[in-house]
This record gives sequence, C-alpha cells and structure tokens, in this order.
Amino acid sequence: MKRCVSVAAVSAVLGLVYAASAGATTLDLNLTVDNQFAVYLSSSDSVLGTFVGSGNAWQTTYSFSDPLGAGRQYIHVIATNWTTDNGLWGSPGTPNGTGGNPDGFIGTFSISGSGYKFANGSTTLSTDTTDWRADPATPADPPPWAPTAVPAWTAPTDAPQSYGVNGVGPWGGRGSISSGAEWIWSSPDNLNYAEFSTTISSSVPESSTWAMLLCGFAGLGFAGYRARKAVPIAA
Repeated sequence: MKRCVSVAAVSAVLGLVYAASAGATTLDLNLTVDNQFAVYLSSSDSVLGTFVGSGNAWQTTYSFSDPLGAGRQYIHVIATNWTTDNGLWGSPGTPNGTGGNPDGFIGTFSISGSGYKFANGSTTLSTDTTDWRADPATPADPPPWAPTAVPAWTAPTDAPQSYGVNGVGPWGGRGSISSGAEWIWSSPDNLNYAEFSTTISSSVPESSTWAMLLCGFAGLGFAGYRARKAVPIAA
C-alpha cells in the first residue's frame, strides 16, 4: 500500500509542477497590420478563440501579453486592408485592386517560460511563409471587431506570400519587430481581408491527461502491492 501511495504522490507532485509551469508561461506579441487587425489565442485551429487585442494604425507596433493554457495553442489573426470595396477607405477612395493601397501583416512573437515551442521549434517566431498559414477571408461582421462582435473564422491552410522583410517600402522599419520578420498576406491577395494562423506546441499535458496518468500509476502501485501480498511467506 505504501508503494501505491508513494507513486500517486509523486505523480501528483509532477502534475503540480507541470501545472505551475503552464500557468507561468506567457505569450508576448508584437505586431501590426496595414491597415487593421484583431488577434486571438485558441486551443483549436477551427475555433477563433479568446480575444487578445486589436489595432488600426500600421505605423504603430502593438504589444500584448497573454498566458498560455495547457496543450496545443494557435495564434489567429484576422487582418483588414481598408478599401472602398469594404467601405473603410473613404478618401482618397482607393478601390480594390488599384495600386497605392498595399496590405500586409508583420510581427514577432515570443514565449516566456517553459514547455512550449512555435512551429519553427524555437521560443521566438516572426511572420514568414513557412510557419504561418494564410487565406483570403470575408468576415461576417464589419470591423472594427471586438469580443462582443466575433467574426466568422475558417482555419487557413495555404502558405502566405511575402512582400519583403521589416524595413522594406512602403512601410519602412517597425519597432519591436525582428529585422527578419516578413510582411505577409494571403495568396491570392483579395485586397480586403486575410486570416492567419500558426501553431504553438506544448509538452505540458492537459489536466485530464494528468488525471489519467495518476489513475494509471495508482493502479500499477496497487497491483504491485497485491502481488507482493500474494507471495507465500517461507516457513
């Protein structure tokens, strides 16, 4: 019985350690979009997730920090380019498909803590055409978006296109964003909206997984205890 208790106790301690690690891990986001964005954090790529923040001035680098829950996570960004087609560009009235109205998303993201890695295997990730997915989108709700007006979301599956690294024209350099970060958008570019997604992998098990592990270890310990009791004692 002591073995059973000790195994369960060790498992419980390990679970607490992992839970504390998960709670102490945060995602730091530095990003901007020409012209407007809303960023979310989700435990499923098919669900938009929890609202983290938004911005509507590409000249500004927006910074946010959000705790990471246990298990795999996804960063979701819905980006908007202001055009007369979506009613967001009134003057000088650049229409969709006309030059002089670029679109782009750029950012650098980092993980503070342990147990998590981005799609590139590191704790730091910038926008690129390898580790991000991007598709054109037509949100159901008009921007600006907020947690009370959640737009439609369909997980993107295609590789984005790149317009060059941080510092390229017409945007120039954006502060707090890596010099290697790329301005990206969906391909094909519909010049209105785009959806972006990237994956954060976790080595921190879900709470339900820990419950199963505890039950399993406890069962093994109890089985060992029963087996030892069943061995006859030599005279």
